[in-house]
Amino acid sequence: MKKIKLVMDRPFPTNVGISIMDVTDGQERRRGGLTAEYARIDLKPVLDRGGSLEDAMEDYDNWLRGALRRYLLDECEIVEGREELMQIIRERIEKYFD
Repeated sequence: MKKIKLVMDRPFPTNVGISIMDVTDGQERRRGGLTAEYARIDLKPVLDRGGSLEDAMEDYDNWLRGALRRYLLDECEIVEGREELMQIIRERIEKYFD
């Protein structure tokens, strides 16, 4: 199983860039990148169904795991960066759920 480290760029009000680093063999190798988008329009499906902040966070977590599986074509373990990413997203979207 691959070991992955996520490195975030400086977050913007509506998105954050994420570098995907493979750290499986103790060496860092960039495998690609993602952008997490969290503008109000990106949350429309959750808001339309009356979902909570926790529902939105679960959707983002599922998105992240699915995107990594597609890009890496393998199961992976996120060993660093997941909590930081989820905190960035939570801080940006919680205003939509007050």
